[in-house]
Amino acid sequence: MALVPSPSWLDTGDNAWQLAAATFVGLQSIPGLTVLYGGIVKKKWAINSAFMSMYAFASVLVVWVLFDYNMAFGPQWFPFVGQPLLGVSAAFTTGQATIPAAAAGMPPLAFPMATLMFFQFVFAAITVTRKWPAKKENAPDN
Repeated sequence: MALVPSPSWLDTGDNAWQLAAATFVGLQSIPGLTVLYGGIVKKKWAINSAFMSMYAFASVLVVWVLFDYNMAFGPQWFPFVGQPLLGVSAAFTTGQATIPAAAAGMPPLAFPMATLMFFQFVFAAITVTRKWPAKKENAPDN
């Protein structure tokens, strides 16, 4: 079997667009929300607030790759929950991207699973990053 530089299903344009779109959302999350939340709170909480958005982004990355991606988009376990499987193997991340629950109604995706994981991760991270300021602003003043 001859080595192939890239699989036949891989479309570099689709892959590049998915990565660019995910990167734009990531750039909106880390610097944008860090500056926004650092400016909303009182001066003594600014650095803490800025770092909390970065901590949230980083913690979601670890949890997302370890098991949340497959719980959201992997093989179904219950009607709305997938199996909590690891998403770190080379065979999984370099294979063709697919969403089992929607595979019957959509054309095959032309980029690797790692790209889809990154794309979905930034939206999961921005969701968590946007949730905490409401709690922080209602905290008692010390």
